[in-house]
Amino acid sequence: MGSGSFKLPTGEYRFTSEHLSATEGQRLYVDPSIWCVHGEYDAFDRYIVTGSNVTAHLAQVHPFTLGWIADLHSGSNLPDNVRQQIDRLSLCNPTLTVFGGDIVSGSGEYLGSSIDDSWFERVWNYTKNRLSNNLWVKGNHDVDPNRYFFYNWFERLWTLRIGKFKFIAFDGYNEQGLVPGSCEPCLSSPDVVWLKRRLTEDELNKVILVHQPLDQWYPHAPWAFKDVSNIKCVYAGHSHDIIYVKGPYKQISDVVSYINGTCSQEVKLQVATLTIFTKDGKEQTVLVDSGIQVDVTSDGFEITAPSTVNWKKERAVSTVPIRMVRRIGEHYLNLIALLRSETKGSIRIQRTGQDMKVSGDMEMYLLGRGIYSEEKPYDSWVCSCGAVWNSYHLSSGDVLRFNFREKD
Repeated sequence: MGSGSFKLPTGEYRFTSEHLSATEGQRLYVDPSIWCVHGEYDAFDRYIVTGSNVTAHLAQVHPFTLGWIADLHSGSNLPDNVRQQIDRLSLCNPTLTVFGGDIVSGSGEYLGSSIDDSWFERVWNYTKNRLSNNLWVKGNHDVDPNRYFFYNWFERLWTLRIGKFKFIAFDGYNEQGLVPGSCEPCLSSPDVVWLKRRLTEDELNKVILVHQPLDQWYPHAPWAFKDVSNIKCVYAGHSHDIIYVKGPYKQISDVVSYINGTCSQEVKLQVATLTIFTKDGKEQTVLVDSGIQVDVTSDGFEITAPSTVNWKKERAVSTVPIRMVRRIGEHYLNLIALLRSETKGSIRIQRTGQDMKVSGDMEMYLLGRGIYSEEKPYDSWVCSCGAVWNSYHLSSGDVLRFNFREKD
């Protein structure tokens, strides 16, 4: 079986940690362009097939991007608007994507409903080859009495480290403590203790991922936040709206909450939350609407950035981080282009023998395993296997010259 991986009813595997081990013959849904994989395997766009026992580590290098949508409310059919949101986010190609609860449409009040395991499978099957490194958070509509199929597809509580950030996925609706007939957050004492531990066990910047907005469940767990000062932001859904909330709360101050549950079918303005995280411990978040287009050319990419809105639901000019991947032999280039909304840009990749160069008419980052340049890296990380991962920053019009090699 291995550790850090999660076997699905389909026989496929997902990851639940930034490091994992797997046995031979597994189809494991990790994006090989951003995971350092050790062992024999065949690589595809969104997954690998192991040819031996393997270990893997999510590359701990900045920057990286996170996509968030919540309240899919899927059922016996996957709603067209959910497909549209997934397809739109797929073109942004976040490093990580999280579905923020209410994956399917149970009663929401633990009253009993006809939730079926196939509902989750339908979402998984549509998502697995469209979104890289996809993780789930449980919502109140995802469970009902004797209907615990969510647990066939992901964990209740999980953490994931990448660079200077730790993502903490917390379940605000523990069915051991809830009152049937209510969708109010219900926290168990063990869960609150778990959260406290995750918030205080290291100095990493904390990002909380939870279905219910923080102000709905924080009053039941203030102790967990005592003496905690490094919470960067909280992502939530549940409210079928886009809402920006900034503390303070009793034990914590100035915590930003990004609430986006607009994937629900009745919502008129459906947007995805997209964030870039940088090595200085900062994040920049944008709400992505329609209009994105990414065309692969023989020597690069042509990109049209989507329209964006602000938290007042007004059309706004924002910088959108769009990740593209180009495989060159056994190596991968991750390119994160920073484009103003509703503008176009081009990236060119040229190769002469072992030498490569990249240029573009926008600010961008280039990162990957074994990428070396005479320019100073923006960030670097060395895996336990000795492989070096570098990232480089380019301003508009810059040319980065580099080559590939596995180790110094």
